[in-house]
Amino acid sequence: CDRIVVFLGDFNCVCNASDRSTQRNDNDSSANLLSKIVDEYDMIDVAGINAKRGQLQYTHFQASTHSRLDRIYVSFDLISNFQKYEVKALHFTDHCLVTATFGSRARKTNNFTWELWKLNAKLLKDEQFVSSVNGLFEKYTEANDLSLQTRWEYFKEELKQVAMKRSSSIKLKATARERQLNLDLRILHETECENPGHGLKDIQFVKSEIEILHRERYEGAVVRSRNNKFLFGEQPTKRSLASEKTYALAKDIYEIEFNNQIKSDSSSIEKAFVHYYTELFGKKSPHTGSMGLMNLLMQVPQLENDITEWLEEPITLGEIQKAVDELPSHKAPGPDGITSEFYKTFKTRSCTVLLDVLREAYDVKELPPSFLKTHTILIPKSEDPVKLRCVTNYRPITLCNTDYKIFTKILTRRLQHVICQIVGEHQTCGIKGRTIQSNIHTARSVLECCSDEMEQVAMLQIDLEKAFDRVNHDVLWQVLTHVGVGKVIFDGVRMAYRGCSTKLIVNHNLTTRIPMLYSVRQGCPLSPLLFALYLEPFCLSIIKSGNVRGYKLNSVEIKVLAYADDIAIFCSDKKSVTEAVVLTKNFCKETGAAVNWRKCTGCWHGPWATKPLEYEGIEWSEEPCKYLGVPLHQFRNSTSYWSEVTSDLKKRVSRWPSRDMSIFARATACNIFLIAKIMYVLQVLHCARMNVQKIHRVCALFIWKSGSEPMRRDNLFRRISLGGIGLPHLYVRQLVSRFFFLRDQEQPFVRTMIQTK
Repeated sequence: CDRIVVFLGDFNCVCNASDRSTQRNDNDSSANLLSKIVDEYDMIDVAGINAKRGQLQYTHFQASTHSRLDRIYVSFDLISNFQKYEVKALHFTDHCLVTATFGSRARKTNNFTWELWKLNAKLLKDEQFVSSVNGLFEKYTEANDLSLQTRWEYFKEELKQVAMKRSSSIKLKATARERQLNLDLRILHETECENPGHGLKDIQFVKSEIEILHRERYEGAVVRSRNNKFLFGEQPTKRSLASEKTYALAKDIYEIEFNNQIKSDSSSIEKAFVHYYTELFGKKSPHTGSMGLMNLLMQVPQLENDITEWLEEPITLGEIQKAVDELPSHKAPGPDGITSEFYKTFKTRSCTVLLDVLREAYDVKELPPSFLKTHTILIPKSEDPVKLRCVTNYRPITLCNTDYKIFTKILTRRLQHVICQIVGEHQTCGIKGRTIQSNIHTARSVLECCSDEMEQVAMLQIDLEKAFDRVNHDVLWQVLTHVGVGKVIFDGVRMAYRGCSTKLIVNHNLTTRIPMLYSVRQGCPLSPLLFALYLEPFCLSIIKSGNVRGYKLNSVEIKVLAYADDIAIFCSDKKSVTEAVVLTKNFCKETGAAVNWRKCTGCWHGPWATKPLEYEGIEWSEEPCKYLGVPLHQFRNSTSYWSEVTSDLKKRVSRWPSRDMSIFARATACNIFLIAKIMYVLQVLHCARMNVQKIHRVCALFIWKSGSEPMRRDNLFRRISLGGIGLPHLYVRQLVSRFFFLRDQEQPFVRTMIQTK
């Protein structure tokens, strides 16, 4: 069948003498061949279809010799659909952009919603905007006829309007300037076509001015695409815009299973998530005043009266200022769009206002309405597109307003001072002085002791389904009341969760509002500690049960380890396993929590008489499972594991985009994307020096972008100030981590093992 041909590119030759500024009499074989191909396939030069006056005659400008090297040839059949031909001068190349339009162009739609607006940090350096904000603070002070909370809500809305107006004004000026510069560039090129070599300096100057405008746009794209971590001072390029688009598309959800059907339209995808999270967050709480729950709470320790009195001290200005200082920068804000940089820029005035607002909130027992509204983004748990069709394979992360985060940071700091008196050492998530490494070292130590002493232990890992999202608020209130955290924390937490709601962000659109009667917000500074308190009755029910025998070394016994909702239970006999399962089900019954028994795993370690593959409805194995991301079955000999890691690194590096980065940027990429993940496991599993050298070589070859190393590898490990590039030496880091592990070890079981083994 006949086919339409589109033949385009930089042909590096001209077929007509008029397409070159200087006349030549030489016979170009390339031009002759090109002319033959064009005639043979019945093609036409698009530039000749509808020559437009004022169009640039040439497309390549070099010194005093210009030519039309960039051309588009199409089949004669396309002429009827021809709409437009254009030659546009560009600031970053000596070639022009040549475009041809055929048929009608689809109208571009703008899906942006003002509810997803975020404050541009650049405005905080704009004198006019800063002056306007100071005026808003003055207006806030003078509005004595309104409550402090109402004034604060009006302030944030007016701030948003001022920011939008100023941003639009700045953008209009920048757009007008860029339009004028592009027009100047075009005029200069037209002049250059008539008088070659006379306006090259002016062209270069205009190009440099356009480059400055584009660089600002690229820098913004780098931040939005989360690639700023490894640029290491590199100048961002137009590739950053593509990275931003790729980052945005990676979060899109293209199909979902809803009502036993695969849906791909946007409305059905939104309905699926709204339906699921309405059921999850909005269901009614079960009866929580039973004796079973009371018995669980009785095992949790209580704070002394003098500590409770200290916790009940009113919030101070110093606490608010400290919370503002600790706010991380460049984080996504909540629905109000006001970032942490704003509060840091206007720290003095904003902290004073927030102190008054919070004092009034405690008086009326109610936070400002905006404190209770959040957005929720959905993070995929897997890269498997089939698994991502299920709504349960997305992790909801809450985007809270920054003023709410400041408030909860104050409560978190107070609770941190006393949490160790309430929550035992078995829980390490979110508690200062405790790390995830303690759990992994303890689990490994238990397995090592069993192997050395020829003893047995069963390690059961419990998978709480949607653990943070199923936290029953009524149960949480009872835990806080029993512990005695005082009115400031208790009332603060109740105000933060009473009447709260969220909107899901699905494919860059906001869904309808969903009330949250369950859950602690993942993304709230207070959530890890609240969840630890919520889970503590369960952990203590296992620890204090006489029917659960854990693994004992001398006088120290290990029964439970927990890192947030990652729970590991150690039992020395099958009766203990059965009792642990019973206690788990009892906790779920009394609190509304749920266990995904299909995802729970267990291992029989040591000389058990029988090792059933299924016990108490749970799948079991003879080898230790992966625990908190560490393959514990490699605890004796990890050579094969590190060989696999090295091979995986080679594959990952080979797939790395061939972007033009300096060795410093490549070293930064190594530190963030390669070394950081290795160090996590390296602190627990020994890596032989030979394997360390292999990993170092993979990194070195990637940094040098070569098949060999042009200088001694040791130079890479030096600090940048000493002539190196700051690549971490894994063997040295391994030794240092071991030193600190032995010196600072406070976990009773691990200390006992170190002292006796």
